Amino acid sequence: MSRAYRIRVSQSLRRIIRAEDHVCSQLEILEILPPEQMADLLGRELKELGFEVDEGVATRTDGDVTVTVELATGTVTVKAESAQGIELTGDKQGVAYQETDQKQAKENLRQQLTRELEENAARQEQALQGQVTEQLEAELADLRGEFDTAVNRATAQALKEKAAQLGQIKDMTEDPESGSLTIVVEV
Repeated sequence: MSRAYRIRVSQSLRRIIRAEDHVCSQLEILEILPPEQMADLLGRELKELGFEVDEGVATRTDGDVTVTVELATGTVTVKAESAQGIELTGDKQGVAYQETDQKQAKENLRQQLTRELEENAARQEQALQGQVTEQLEAELADLRGEFDTAVNRATAQALKEKAAQLGQIKDMTEDPESGSLTIVVEV
């Protein structure tokens, strides 16, 4: 007569999961003045928007999102990253019908439980990746307006400086709402 042996295994998994996403873009900067001067003007405008400017690079970090602008080239990199500690635990039960099969049955249950915990961790990592990507997309939507404003202001300042180099400025009208700038220069 055989007896059924109930087997139970417990296991836990601790891990730090990480996710990151980034996107690169290019600002359209008109070459009104030499590149160094245009980079300096853009840097000043970005500094007013909360960026730290150091050696030709403007950077701003807000939580898990870092925005970097190479002033000379106008290359914008937006990077979002996050890390999260997870702890997963699980139990699995099974039956062995002979005393000699208990060890093998226990090992099989442990392997199944480990696989399940690993799959759960992978799902959580994918969910974190989705959150990071959503955060990046939201930040990009906010940044477009800021960058447009900074580039427009830098361009307007460059036009004023260029007009002053060409001759004497007789009249200048600027409409910040529409972004129009009219400069009358006497050469």
